[in-house]
Amino acid sequence: QQQQQQQPQYQQYQQHQYQQQQPSNSVQLAVPVAGVSATVVGKVWELSQEATGCREVQRALEEASTEVRRQLASELHGHVWEALRSPHANFVLQKCVATLEPEALQFIIDEMVLGSAEKAAKSKFGCRVFQRLVERCTSEQVTPLVEAVIEDFAAVVRHPYGNYVVQHILEHAAPEHQRGLAQLVECDVQCLAADTFGSAVVSGALTKAPAEIQLSLARALLREQGLLVLIACGRHGHAAATRALQVLSGAELEEAKRVLLAGESTLGASRFGRLVLQHL
Repeated sequence: QQQQQQQPQYQQYQQHQYQQQQPSNSVQLAVPVAGVSATVVGKVWELSQEATGCREVQRALEEASTEVRRQLASELHGHVWEALRSPHANFVLQKCVATLEPEALQFIIDEMVLGSAEKAAKSKFGCRVFQRLVERCTSEQVTPLVEAVIEDFAAVVRHPYGNYVVQHILEHAAPEHQRGLAQLVECDVQCLAADTFGSAVVSGALTKAPAEIQLSLARALLREQGLLVLIACGRHGHAAATRALQVLSGAELEEAKRVLLAGESTLGASRFGRLVLQHL
């Protein structure tokens, strides 16, 4: 119901932004443009929707000055959600994120949040833009994006595309965002270990997250009875079990080895489990 209420609101915002901010060929630009930029100005959104045109816009963004980049990006105001769903325009948004300074990217975040950031995290192309924003923008800017993922955590973490967003936040976001998401992963680790995409998040966190999060997750796998053997038999989970052996030390490492050896028959019957046995 909340998404149904958000959608008309976003459509009104989109129409307003298009009317107020969309440049045209007849507009006198504040900064003179030349080269590739001159061929795309006033046509950024139109070109972004085409395979050849989107590459032309990306090239213009790479070559343009800071001021001209801002002008080109302004033509995408009101079109962010359309671009997130486009197999071509999503690359233009990603190029904007890569080439513009963080404050100039706020309109992308605002439109994503207004249209449903968690939905963007679970979309084929939107998840890519989401990840680039986490890499480039400030902690304050990405807070509403992270909060949307946390609110819909159970669905996002198990989603074919959403799981990549969760892994990216655990790797690149500010410490407070990493910790908040890591707590959810740890609390749900038993169920995630049995899920194809959830186990990929556990594996990714054990590999890419800060050291303290890696250690906490490895201990959680060891703490739950049978969990280490279960995850070791999975396509993505076996990497988590192997990484746990590298993260743990001392008595905890010896206990992890003992648990895995006790489940040797189960591991030996699994293609992925046999890979873990090789590390013992």
